[in-house]
Amino acid sequence: MENFLSTFVFILPGIMTYFWLQAFGLNSPVKHTAPEVSGIAALLWIPITLLTLTVLNIYSKAGPINSVFTVDSTWTVTDFVNATADLKYLSLFLGISAVVSYLFSWFWASKGNLFLQGMVNFVRRKRKIAPLSQSATVWEEFFIKINRSDIDEEENFEEAINEKKALLLVYKIDKKEEFVVGSMTKASRPYEVDKALVLDDTEIWFEALNHYDYPVIRTYVDVKSGVIVKELDSDKGVLKTIVEEQSPSDEI
Repeated sequence: MENFLSTFVFILPGIMTYFWLQAFGLNSPVKHTAPEVSGIAALLWIPITLLTLTVLNIYSKAGPINSVFTVDSTWTVTDFVNATADLKYLSLFLGISAVVSYLFSWFWASKGNLFLQGMVNFVRRKRKIAPLSQSATVWEEFFIKINRSDIDEEENFEEAINEKKALLLVYKIDKKEEFVVGSMTKASRPYEVDKALVLDDTEIWFEALNHYDYPVIRTYVDVKSGVIVKELDSDKGVLKTIVEEQSPSDEI
């Protein structure tokens, strides 16, 4: 039981931070294996535990609100291991580490990651190498990332991203006549092996393509599978002078 609690205390803070970072959108290009997750959790354990212990030590010096939650200061690893044998201290440690891991992940996802990326790109530019983008994968850059420049400043951002659904035309490079078109509402996470999209109003947009031409904003090409995904500008449709029954992918 003692070994279990020790392992639990030394792994959980890092695992929680890893979870928050992924939830905030800092995804790896590939899905990590169990040993890799353990290694990442061990590295993340250090800052989270140090911050949590600092909060607990300040709490112990300041004096608890309720005598039931009185804890002793811990300044060494031995003191920490002995303190976690107390369920009261263990509960406080896990509760505070959950809050600390959330705040740490929020700061890193919004500020720290951009700062580190800026330092990396500074060196890459000096070496005449293309800088890294904010997204880890092309899939995330195309299907998941929201370009704020496409949204007017006066618009409410939360409402705008729900209204501005990308209009996608999907087909195989050797089968242009067999296409699917619709408004994208869901997309797979970057590290998922089998990628998938959810498209709404496919029949409505199919009929619209027979009567209107839509300019292409950008194109996603899956080199391995040969799938082409074109993002169309649904706000700039031009009425066709002659309606023809042909593949819209040939016209766009």
